[in-house]
Amino acid sequence: MAIAFGSSAGFLTSMGYQTNALGWGLEAIKERVYHLAGRLRQQLSEIDGVQVTDEGREKCGIVTFISEQMEPTAIKEAMAAHKINVWTSSSAGSPVSFQARGLTNVVRASLHYFNTEQEVDYFIDILRKTLKLSR
Repeated sequence: MAIAFGSSAGFLTSMGYQTNALGWGLEAIKERVYHLAGRLRQQLSEIDGVQVTDEGREKCGIVTFISEQMEPTAIKEAMAAHKINVWTSSSAGSPVSFQARGLTNVVRASLHYFNTEQEVDYFIDILRKTLKLSR
């Protein structure tokens, strides 16, 4: 495997996370991620104009949502200004589901076992402030 010099630090960091994850065990990691994602979904659902768009019986650590106040790309940029990384997902991955629900693009937040409840709360605080400023 070839690793670009600039990627070496990131690779070594991720190896540290993997080593730490081995000590946790897969079931504990799953429970942790599901807990954090559930917390995020709950808090998102309490914000006026925000709709959680996740589907399926079992919700994982990927949380998707839309807002009436701002487009997903604008939310991504605003969150990045606060060093919060989210992505946007288009209908390319789920065209039938997106079309049936009238979606074109959603914000995607990915929770990991090393995230904290405080980070979820910070995410929500920054999102609330961002949406309030966009009105």
